Amino acid sequence: MLGLRLIDLCREVFDVVVMNPPFGALAANTKDQLVKAYPRSKNDLLAIMVERGLELLRAGGRIGAITARTCFFLPSFLKWREEIVLGVAQPEVMADLGINVMDDAIVEAAAYVLEKQR
Repeated sequence: MLGLRLIDLCREVFDVVVMNPPFGALAANTKDQLVKAYPRSKNDLLAIMVERGLELLRAGGRIGAITARTCFFLPSFLKWREEIVLGVAQPEVMADLGINVMDDAIVEAAAYVLEKQR
């Protein structure tokens, strides 16, 4: 019965998704599957998580995330920025938080809200 509920839960759409996703290179044992499933976001796990979060939203829903800020500057994220952040969604608020805002991660962080376009 729990397995059937999990299937039902995966089909739901949401108004809000909030996340602090893992970031970095894809694990070797899942890399091929993730690259195939998310070709626009394949260069980093945080990009894939944001794209998946947007998939779970209904039109007009919002995703709030705190992630590494590099995804907004590095050339390797250009396709993700153009096709996901500006294509599927529209940024509402963005804050460059700098370094040492997360307890155990020494990374420059950004917090943002994206609205899924209708």
